[in-house]
Amino acid sequence: MTTSADRARFADLLAAEWIKIRSLRSFYGLFALGLTIAVASAWFEGRHVRVAPGAASFFNPLIYPFNDLTWTFLAVLAASFGALSVAGEYSSGLVRATFTAVPSRHRVIAARALILAASMAIFGLVDAVASVPTAGVALSGQLTGLSLTNPGVQRAVLASTLLLPVAALVGMSIGAVVRHPAAAVTTAWAALLFLPDILASGTLNLATLAEGAPLSVWTAIADTQAHSQHPAPLLSTPVAWILYAAWPLATLAATIVVVGRRDA
Repeated sequence: MTTSADRARFADLLAAEWIKIRSLRSFYGLFALGLTIAVASAWFEGRHVRVAPGAASFFNPLIYPFNDLTWTFLAVLAASFGALSVAGEYSSGLVRATFTAVPSRHRVIAARALILAASMAIFGLVDAVASVPTAGVALSGQLTGLSLTNPGVQRAVLASTLLLPVAALVGMSIGAVVRHPAAAVTTAWAALLFLPDILASGTLNLATLAEGAPLSVWTAIADTQAHSQHPAPLLSTPVAWILYAAWPLATLAATIVVVGRRDA
């Protein structure tokens, strides 16, 4: 049974984890860099569109505010930050003081995951919402359908908002396993960028597994294919949403198990 004292102590943990995360030097830089890249990319992509008369119906306007390359980079930034939020504490030795003060390690990890996910969700929401009108203005006279009130745009905004906390929690799990900042960031990059390609390669031919990777799931939900009349993605939208929810839950569980079983 959870008492009011337990809830109060967990609130204190949340406050402590928020202080730790926002004290990282990369925290505000990540937000500023991510927003700049998202908005600049949406504007640049939109300004360079040249659509022949009568061909507009074949183009998907969502590819401009939600450019695959841009949002892949934003996801990698979030994963790197998630990895550093854990690996950096192990590297500095601060984790020993944390677990001495709070022996219940799973509560510490849960608090950190909540703060990390909330921070990255705000990061993703600001970037997604800012990108849509930016691309809409840049596409003026070329393509239409980029109002935030359009159902397809709302789904893409939600998927993009959630992509960054999902990636950050994947990075946090990697940081708990690797525990060295540089190695954890490198592994996070490899897991998001290269592992799906390796799985889908002709050697392994595991394309179905590759489709379940976070970035592939985001593509399926946000509908960031280049053409509006394209084949349906391998993952149906309901399955993609289930996987989207499964990734943070699975990585959080893995982090709790790893941290609980290994010495600080």
